[in-house]
Amino acid sequence: MANRPWLYVSDSKLGTIGIDKVTVEQLHACAETGIPIDLVARGRLDLRGIHCHTWSLPPTKLLSWLPSQDYYAFNKRFFSWLACRYLRDHAGVIAWSRTALSIFEAAAKRGTPRILNVGGPHCDHDDGIARRAHRWPRIDPGRLRAEYDLATCILLPSEFSKQSFIAHGCARNRLHVIHRGVDLERFHPAETRQTRPFIVASCGILGERKGSYQLLELWRKLALPDAELWLIGHFPHNEKNALEALAISSVRFLGFRNDLPDLLRRAHVHVLLSRNEGFAKVLLEAAASGVVNVCTPEGGMPADAAGSLLVADRSDLDATAAILERLHANPEEALQLGQAARAWVETRFGWEQFRQRVAAIVGEMNSGYAGSGFSNKNIS
Repeated sequence: MANRPWLYVSDSKLGTIGIDKVTVEQLHACAETGIPIDLVARGRLDLRGIHCHTWSLPPTKLLSWLPSQDYYAFNKRFFSWLACRYLRDHAGVIAWSRTALSIFEAAAKRGTPRILNVGGPHCDHDDGIARRAHRWPRIDPGRLRAEYDLATCILLPSEFSKQSFIAHGCARNRLHVIHRGVDLERFHPAETRQTRPFIVASCGILGERKGSYQLLELWRKLALPDAELWLIGHFPHNEKNALEALAISSVRFLGFRNDLPDLLRRAHVHVLLSRNEGFAKVLLEAAASGVVNVCTPEGGMPADAAGSLLVADRSDLDATAAILERLHANPEEALQLGQAARAWVETRFGWEQFRQRVAAIVGEMNSGYAGSGFSNKNIS
């Protein structure tokens, strides 16, 4: 069984950020472990043992005029259907949620193990926000639940995501937390950092989900002297005016930036008041840069993260404001927390450690599905 390839399915272009980066690192993990892969994707990866079936221009490209939530939904469903055409006597199938249903159904009929990557919490997780009619991409939650049920095991980015699956009845033995990694050479602390101006950064797509409104409101109330708030990332189309209206003169909207590592090295604190994440990678990037994180548990940061300060409820503006006020008054404390964050990330969250965790899961299943300890109750 060890010599049989796995089928890996993704609509990814295999780039260097976000889910693309996670996909590439998982494929590297398989290559390093000597597990052969048949890869069906939009991108191509030149690695020993990776046989690429690249569809850089899938037929769904003809639908690119559709709203993005519909176009990408069609794209994901196409790649799941397409992968069925490549399924042979594979040792297992690895796919991402939203791109897994058809191939998992075909693999289940063969009794082939199925590893599902999920980037966030359970699709039915209640984050206190009314259900949106236009989820992105526009894929019915019923399809996602079917993927969960068909998966032999589910890889999740954080304990927060895992608990959301447990709350909706998923068996613990099928859930595996595989924390993301970070490039420790690209993101590193500054040799020196001036104590003033006191810089608070918040990185990611700005808006309600990331807690930008709460941060701007408490920043206005704080009015810290010799301090700046940097908001780094895109505006959602329908939130730009509302966010700008809350800004005071010490707020800088920097937009999307390619020099994020340099910007983080200049910051003293990074704040992310998310209400719903899988694992916000910028939390690891900030920690690797020697910057203390002030974040909600929903951001995905482990509760034992050294150098990070968790805010239990993002609507408690006084709690977050008190933390920022304290760090502003005690720059040495901010420095020490940042140093602790860097040391913590170095020991647990390099991409090498991520690849080791992935290889352990795939390797266990590859060594013998029936006796591996994974439940096969979902095989139809």
